[in-house]
Amino acid sequence: MNAALASVIAIILAIVLGYFRRINIGMLSIVFAFFIGHFMVELPASEIVSGWPLNLFFMLLAMTLLFGIARANGTLEIIANKVVEATSGRRRLIPPAFFVMSGVLAALGAGNISICALVLPIAMTISSEQRISPLLMATMVIAGANAGGLSPIAPTGIIGVTLSEEIGLEGIGLSIFLKQIIAQSILAAILYFLLKGHQLERINMDSQNKSEPFNRSQKISIVVFLLVVIGIIFGNLNIGLTAFTGSVVLLLLKAADEEEALKAVPWSTIILVCGVGMLVQVADHAGGIDIMADSLKTIMNEHTAGPIMAVMGGILSIVSSASGVVMPTLIPAVPEIVAGIGGDATQIISAIIMGAHVVTNSPISTLGALAVAAAGNDIDKDRLFRNLLLFAVIGLGYAALIVYIGIV
Repeated sequence: MNAALASVIAIILAIVLGYFRRINIGMLSIVFAFFIGHFMVELPASEIVSGWPLNLFFMLLAMTLLFGIARANGTLEIIANKVVEATSGRRRLIPPAFFVMSGVLAALGAGNISICALVLPIAMTISSEQRISPLLMATMVIAGANAGGLSPIAPTGIIGVTLSEEIGLEGIGLSIFLKQIIAQSILAAILYFLLKGHQLERINMDSQNKSEPFNRSQKISIVVFLLVVIGIIFGNLNIGLTAFTGSVVLLLLKAADEEEALKAVPWSTIILVCGVGMLVQVADHAGGIDIMADSLKTIMNEHTAGPIMAVMGGILSIVSSASGVVMPTLIPAVPEIVAGIGGDATQIISAIIMGAHVVTNSPISTLGALAVAAAGNDIDKDRLFRNLLLFAVIGLGYAALIVYIGIV
């Protein structure tokens, strides 16, 4: 068996074994990365270890530590209660409100990753407090962030525009942005009704305990959190470094117990995401990604290129970063595809981007991992993991369908 095929099988096997044997998929991925990378591809150990996505690791650690402090001192709980009070007890409005809020903030330039990192902890706290499906809240935030994240002034939108210009396509950023809003809005509506968000009953606010006023530690946490948000969104500061600085400031001010805050960091989720990243990089070195791409190319024609590339983008995005891996890998290949089989280059690029972003709730991709990491201890994280992964796989069919019928 050649290394390329072995690497593809290893990715599948890591997910299957992890799912059925209840072993962290990231840990399995690290082992597979070692065996395939060292014994089959003959990569040096330093090259294999470099596949650990350091930036993602640091961002997850910093953000979960910051919100671990806010959760430990009760800040998130009070914020969640005040958000619910603002809806006057109409719980069915909460998920759509988070979809819109995430979309608007992402479109203003923050991007999908930043907004999910900032909003998901609050959304998941509300999920626990108000008995709203954590899967519903997570998918609403992610869909909204993705809808706004393709804005031409947001990081992912900028990446899409830049990559398109490099292959000779100018001025398609706004068109792709609008198509993504439509695609993500339809997806959010489907998920809202599928997960019975419209059936959430109104609660009597008179029978609910009014949220307590913020104490000193909680007020300090809110101020620091707002400064972190301003720094990330408007100051274009690094997410991880800014959030970590905020965490240290809070600990210095005794806003929470350091030991309790560190316990809140979801180490298993961080190992999962980063471990899979190592295996995917080894698979890329081994030619496994090329095998998947070449296999799809053999069945493409002018009419099926869009749906198939959407599926290809989705498959890669389930186990990697949409903006960091999928778009830079597939968009440069579009001219060659069009030259070989025909088709509309703009449509194919839009299909790639859309396919990559309708599956980002995968828990072994960045945004899905943030959702699992943000879930409280009262939420069944194993069940949330499985459901997010299932919805990501189903998203592949959705991507192919809306591209095929011409919505995107």
